[in-house]
Amino acid sequence: MIPFSRREFLKKIYRVVVAAGAAPLLSFDELLAAESGERPRQRPNLVWLQGASCSGCSISLLNIEQITVLDLLTQFSRLLYHPNLAQATGDQVGELLSALADGDEPYILVLEGGIPAAMPHACMLDHQPLGKWVSRLAAGASACLAAGTCAVSGGVAAMPGTLTGVISLAEHLAKEGIKTPLINLPACPMKPEHLVYTLLHFMRHQNLPETDGRRRPSRFFSYTIHQRCPRYAFFQEQNFARHIWEDGCLLELGCQGPVTYNDCPSTGYNGNSNYCLRAGHPCIGCASELFPRPVIYHLYDDPRVREGLLQGETITFNRKAQGDGE
Repeated sequence: MIPFSRREFLKKIYRVVVAAGAAPLLSFDELLAAESGERPRQRPNLVWLQGASCSGCSISLLNIEQITVLDLLTQFSRLLYHPNLAQATGDQVGELLSALADGDEPYILVLEGGIPAAMPHACMLDHQPLGKWVSRLAAGASACLAAGTCAVSGGVAAMPGTLTGVISLAEHLAKEGIKTPLINLPACPMKPEHLVYTLLHFMRHQNLPETDGRRRPSRFFSYTIHQRCPRYAFFQEQNFARHIWEDGCLLELGCQGPVTYNDCPSTGYNGNSNYCLRAGHPCIGCASELFPRPVIYHLYDDPRVREGLLQGETITFNRKAQGDGE
């Protein structure tokens, strides 16, 4: 491995800042100042809890490229607790979180996963249901972040047939009458760039970024995948693919792009190396409140598509005249 200077390493960190669209919030000179100990902005304290989920959003955060997660969580924030990263266990966790909830130190609460309202004992922390900890910490937090689709709208954890009765962070806060500002960062898993941008915005302005009607950062969720799809010309020509990876619009193979807001066409996953459509696969709609739909995949000529039964909402289109006869 070729050694490189600390300045070169900080340049790699700054590439993540740029990739997250956060360059206006933190200059490279400010990053250098932060590294030297001259911190022009107070780093937000973070406490991260996990509910009903697969820990995929934490893994996505750990897999962020260009920099180590340690640098991410020390340069841009002060991580006080994370169940996968913290050394505290058992009673130590309860003592730490209680001290934070009862103290005067400002902090941001991040929740990954949903809250099992119908089966509180499904997620316990220091012998207390997760919902109680969320209520206690959210009430005193400067802001709350719902990390990933399970926390934002239930996701896989709230699929029909499950017994846990998972609800989102927004639903839980409304139920408890907690008015703490909330921002939603949907996707399965959450994109770490979205979290970086949100933290930097808070560090710079001491408030959350502008959001849409569903409390998502407008910077990332103003357009549907369909609106910026690289295959949009095929849709305009009514040229629909019959099989995955073929040229053509993937709508008739179950693409959820028209009902999914996210920035995948400009910022994919794993250092923007790939995402569903770039891989030739229909968008699975992981950032949509409709995710996961009962039937993920279907055939090109599935008659249920005509009735809008597989799309989550009706999407009408006209197939090319020669399509039905081929």
